[in-house]
Amino acid sequence: MLQPRRVAARTVAARVAWERGCKLGQEVGYQIRFDDRLGDATRICFVTEGVLLRWLQDDQQLSDVAAVLFDEFHERNLLSDVALALVKRLQQSSRPDLRIVVMSATLDAEPVAKYLGQAGGRESEQVGKWESEKVGEGTDSTAHLPTLSLSHLPAFSHAPTLVSEGISFPVEVRHAEHLNRAPAAEQAAEAVERIVNHGGPGDVLVFMPGMGEINATINALRAARLAEDCDFIPLHGDLSQDDQDRAFSPSARRKIVVSTNVAETSVTIDGIRHVVDSGEARVARYDAERGIQTLFIEEISRASADQRKGRAGRTAPGTCWRLWTESGHLNRPERNTPEIQRADLAEVVLLLHSLGIQSAVTFDWLDKPDPAAVERAERLLVMLGALREEAEDRGEKIEDRGASGGSSLSSILYPLSSQSDLTDTGRQMLGLPMHPRYSRMLVEAGRRGCVREAALCAALVSGRDLLTRVQRGDARSAETREEFEASEDSDFITLMRAFEFAQDCRFNLDVCRSRGINAKVAREVELTFQQVLAIAERESKKSLVISNQSDAAAKSDAPQITKPLITLATKTSAPAEDALLKCLTAGFIDQLALRRDQGTLECELTEGRRGTLMRESVVQKAPMFVAAAMRETAGALRPLTLLGLATAVKPEWLRELYPQHLHATVEHIFDRTHKRVAAVKLARFRDLVVGHEHQREVEPVAAGQCLAAAAMQGWFELPNLGHEVKQFIARVNLVTAALPDLEYPPFDDAASTAALARAFAGLTLQKEAQGAPLKAGFAAHLAPEQVGWLEELTPMQIPWPTGKPVKLVYSEEAEGGGRTAMSPEAQVKLQECFKLEAHPLVCEGVVPVKLWLCTPDGKRLTSTCDWPHWKAHEWPKQKAAVQKKFPSVTFA
Repeated sequence: MLQPRRVAARTVAARVAWERGCKLGQEVGYQIRFDDRLGDATRICFVTEGVLLRWLQDDQQLSDVAAVLFDEFHERNLLSDVALALVKRLQQSSRPDLRIVVMSATLDAEPVAKYLGQAGGRESEQVGKWESEKVGEGTDSTAHLPTLSLSHLPAFSHAPTLVSEGISFPVEVRHAEHLNRAPAAEQAAEAVERIVNHGGPGDVLVFMPGMGEINATINALRAARLAEDCDFIPLHGDLSQDDQDRAFSPSARRKIVVSTNVAETSVTIDGIRHVVDSGEARVARYDAERGIQTLFIEEISRASADQRKGRAGRTAPGTCWRLWTESGHLNRPERNTPEIQRADLAEVVLLLHSLGIQSAVTFDWLDKPDPAAVERAERLLVMLGALREEAEDRGEKIEDRGASGGSSLSSILYPLSSQSDLTDTGRQMLGLPMHPRYSRMLVEAGRRGCVREAALCAALVSGRDLLTRVQRGDARSAETREEFEASEDSDFITLMRAFEFAQDCRFNLDVCRSRGINAKVAREVELTFQQVLAIAERESKKSLVISNQSDAAAKSDAPQITKPLITLATKTSAPAEDALLKCLTAGFIDQLALRRDQGTLECELTEGRRGTLMRESVVQKAPMFVAAAMRETAGALRPLTLLGLATAVKPEWLRELYPQHLHATVEHIFDRTHKRVAAVKLARFRDLVVGHEHQREVEPVAAGQCLAAAAMQGWFELPNLGHEVKQFIARVNLVTAALPDLEYPPFDDAASTAALARAFAGLTLQKEAQGAPLKAGFAAHLAPEQVGWLEELTPMQIPWPTGKPVKLVYSEEAEGGGRTAMSPEAQVKLQECFKLEAHPLVCEGVVPVKLWLCTPDGKRLTSTCDWPHWKAHEWPKQKAAVQKKFPSVTFA
């Protein structure tokens, strides 16, 4: 039985064990991260989705499992979607006997039933309905269990659907009368005050989006004027088990439980008769542009609101106080957006690759993830060295030359598909249930003997800020922070020293506060640190089989060696600081940053991103660093991405850790100061330039291309790019547009740049380019025969009745960021046109010449592209005026 949260798995297991009349750990048990109550006799096991996914890694057949039940599926957690897809895949392949049940009180069952019945699933002809017996007033409701009735329907490819009406009591919903701008904590306290003082008996459950809002609400409640003494109890996933149990334990006084959405589903808190709902929850969303996953406070859906309301009607009639208006309720989304469509998918994609599923986009999901999110996850895993990168130009595999030494694996403790493209490093990361950045850091730490230190760093970065942020002008905070700043190479060293201080004072609240340390966060870090160490300890006992030959040879009887998945040093031997910094670099390499210069905190990052190093960081002198924290804040003109938890990176570490991502190219740049081309060897880590070196030799063709690009940028003028060349360009573009069948290549900016590059080949100086002939370079844009036809198609002059040819001028007009070829123009005297038999045309009679009609004294009168029409319709209107002005000229 899958539960979306650890507290739900634990408490529901305890409830079911009580109902079954057994001790927890016998017939009924649970397994969550770092805690389990299972025994040899356990047949019903409540687990979180992550535990099930680990079971699938250890046994892809789920040999000891007969049925998998997904509870509270309407929440659409990322791991629940993954687990459902994998279990369905197993059922429709090698385990047709495996049963799948998907449950929720507010589930939209139709899409799920259709999904489970698709792609080879067994079609169903039945739909079930749970019908509860009516419970009389004062009757013990637990004595009446629902009964199942089946109705036969026509066959369709859907899984059976069972509908349970359940047993619930009416809940009166009260919405806010008008929009209230007061903080949610104050509004909730007012609602609780009205309930306690005037609303009847029963405990109260208040829903808030996070711990900060929970604490603010409890503080507001303590200041409220309540008619009786109450117990104010927080409830959220970060509390210890004992603290969580307080919410479920009986109390002599009325309980006011203030909870996150952890109490929204599965968990029943006896005695709750009233719900106060803020209507908000913290939702993780991934910022694709900046590479940041951020928790946003968002409005909950109507389905979630119904779930919360139902908490008040479990044991008796109740009330639900919603802190939003009834009209606002109708504007909320009907259901939650599936997490798979908004979350970071790196850990999921790594898992799928380990199971031989190389395309998360085409995998059989209930709701498919955004292909861009999958691509981003794949790219991160390639950067971390977890996946082999496919060469774009050849379709070949790039050699795995990461820190693992290039060894290729033939098998692993977990049964993996032969199609898996994980590296040695990736398979080691797979054993560590955490974000791939953190697991990569720990794998590297295992190689360098500093697992304990790296585990502490993972704990420090995975939660809230340990140290109070220093505000500008706050000298006292800055001074207390400096006590822990023993290194200029990493902010993690500062946090580690602060954590050790908190440990030494046994997390004393007042002592920690005096040093700017959040004692509660320090305790959370301690717990997470021990959990990460426990994972590393477990993985150190597993073995990884490594072939000492190629993948092809590994399929034979080639000798193989075995080594631990991760090497754990049980005792700290004070490793060199560089070892830990290399581990941090390995884990956060996707957030490598390069200072633009020492006079600014602005930085360039990979993938064209930009950020600003936070002022309180100790890493102020290092030109290159990795940032473990990226936060967005409002800037004067645009949002700023602030880079924190920085660790200095030495250039040679990049080659040591990730040589496959380093490449060097010689590029030519135009030096505007010295007005010449210079050759520079650039070292890039992916797309980020991390080093450069000037070269003496300049490659002739590249130098010409550089000069051409500079000229196109307008960095210097070209006297020889005169009328003749511009006419040639316009003529070619006119033929291209008018006669596409002739397949003349157009002159766009790229073609013009290439033409200039041909003309400048072998040149390095600006003055040489300015004196170079250009006509041949542009003519080479066309085939020789096309150059010959151009004179016939677009002549530079046309015959005229006077016997003297008239010159044509070709031009282009800027339009929409490009250029459009115009009709050629000719300036002629009006009186000469009356002897024309037809209007002159070019481009095989397709394009008319634009005639500028001039009076005998050379002044323009008008223009026309159709002389016969103008002569018949416009000339009669102007004839008298023109003849009056020029009486001695014959217009006929």
